[in-house]
Amino acid sequence: MDGTGQYRSRGADASGHTAFVNDRSIAFDIGERLYRSRGYLPPFDELPWVEPGEARPARVPTGIVKGR
Repeated sequence: MDGTGQYRSRGADASGHTAFVNDRSIAFDIGERLYRSRGYLPPFDELPWVEPGEARPARVPTGIVKGR
């Protein structure tokens, strides 16, 4: 997969955890099971947690290198 995981969010009750993925020109939330099965990187367990009401981590668009 070309997408890159940005952060993960805790699911409410039985809804399960999700990951926010940036995939070229689109960005979307995806369930933990599907994230893992599609092989997105970094691994789900290495994504930072974002709690409800917390500011989302800044995203770096794919293909852009910071500091250049």
